[in-house]
Amino acid sequence: MLLDSPSMQFEKNLESIDGMSPKLTALAVPAVSVLKKIEEAEKRSGRVPGSVTLLAASKTRSAEALIPILNFGILHFGENYVQEASKKIDRLRVLAPNREVHWHFIGALQTNKSKAVVGRFETIQSVDRIELASALDSRAKEAGITQNILLQIKLGDEPSKGGVPVADAPKLIDEILEFKNIRLGGVMSLPPIEAEAEGSRKYFAQLRELRLQWQKFISPESGSFSQLSMGTTHDFEVAIEEGATMVRVGTAIFGSREISGS
Repeated sequence: MLLDSPSMQFEKNLESIDGMSPKLTALAVPAVSVLKKIEEAEKRSGRVPGSVTLLAASKTRSAEALIPILNFGILHFGENYVQEASKKIDRLRVLAPNREVHWHFIGALQTNKSKAVVGRFETIQSVDRIELASALDSRAKEAGITQNILLQIKLGDEPSKGGVPVADAPKLIDEILEFKNIRLGGVMSLPPIEAEAEGSRKYFAQLRELRLQWQKFISPESGSFSQLSMGTTHDFEVAIEEGATMVRVGTAIFGSREISGS
């Protein structure tokens, strides 16, 4: 018996949930289109259906605005700002206490905010320097947990984009592997936005090859190093074709402005 694809299951959920206002139901519909595009990109690239995780980039969105797509099956959310995310996480626990929500921190992170994110986020995707890695390891040790992280790689030369330069990444990886309470799951990047999505392909291909190159030196005990978090609303289909395991999509799901769930 064939299992439903994520988009098919999502559409079934849209049809089966009663008691939700038409306005809230409409907020979830764009996600069906995104899921279908993900599946089509998986097929084009010979990927296993459902192998790519859709992370809804939810910065500036209220907790109430997340309820529709959460109810319909999207469980991974990415946040950029510590204070906003902390309030949202607490609020969503009240609004949807029985939902298993997976939170990812995807924004620039100050070292002094490490205590606020360790243990609250399943994965911290924006680790780009040894000082931050050390702080996260210390906080995770205090909490008695192992914190999942991704290494943010800087591709291109945009000054506003964070990440460790490619040439410095191997040394940083070696240093991170010495820590006992953080687990290195792979890499993330926010390359320059090209006028056309196809222009991003060179960056995604580069990150894919770098991950494969660096993975050879990482033992399973230190981390899977299997995650490739890359691609946004603008170019996520190309990212999937180049091997992305997770895409971060905000505008295509929520629109360009904050949407109230009330």
